Amino acid sequence: MNGFRYGLKAVQSKGFKLALVSLFLAQLSLQAGLCQVPNPQTDKQKGQLDPNKLNKKPAYQPTGESLAKPPDNLKDKVNLDGVPEYTGKARFLNGLVYDRVGKQGANYVMTFNVKETKDQVKDWYQSVFQMYNWKINYKDKDSIMATNKDGNNCIVQIAEPVAGYSNKDERSSYTIRYQYAKAH
Repeated sequence: MNGFRYGLKAVQSKGFKLALVSLFLAQLSLQAGLCQVPNPQTDKQKGQLDPNKLNKKPAYQPTGESLAKPPDNLKDKVNLDGVPEYTGKARFLNGLVYDRVGKQGANYVMTFNVKETKDQVKDWYQSVFQMYNWKINYKDKDSIMATNKDGNNCIVQIAEPVAGYSNKDERSSYTIRYQYAKAH
């Protein structure tokens, strides 16, 4: 019963609820789309969009307020506001930076292999979030999600060492995702 109650607490987090609602709506949309059989004579009467008249511009071109483009590769780790550099033995593997979209700021994604265990990495980040007054919105055995006073979000996912990058001394890896709430 305790495991069930813990599961309900996890489901009560805003981020997790949003993810569940999005998944549910996507599934409903897919099911509705699969149940419809196109009829060229009646579809035009219903105001259906003609796929030949849709905008064919690439997604990274300006569309209204937003600007979405493919991410840039990071050559090295970057400092993130309010999150100190990991003090264990970490080796930067790769990273991406997504430019701002709409009113949100940049989104950084970086992956590291580390010599410490998964539990040690998770405990370190949990302590840092608490020390720097981040609100921990969600945590489980492999991840932590937190928000700071400025509305920036940070998710740390811990896993086994990344295959193809690991050496014998590395015992785990983590990916940090940092979304700035506002454009800088």
